[in-house]
Amino acid sequence: MPLVTLSVLVKVIWVILLIATHLALTVIVYRDAKGLSYSALGISPFLWLGITFSLPIIGMFIYWIMNYSSLSRSSF
Repeated sequence: MPLVTLSVLVKVIWVILLIATHLALTVIVYRDAKGLSYSALGISPFLWLGITFSLPIIGMFIYWIMNYSSLSRSSF
């Protein structure tokens, strides 16, 4: 019986960490987008918040590629 409760506890902790990471990525991208003088394609910080909230890891990488990588418009 204790093994079952331990596995449930581990799953609950995992879900809490996953949600916290998800929200942290969303807030980080939103704050950074607010600080940009020009966002790629003129996308608003609120839209970046929505993209990152919907697709946490993928949204963060899309944001980085469009605004900070050597593929961004400002690097040309």
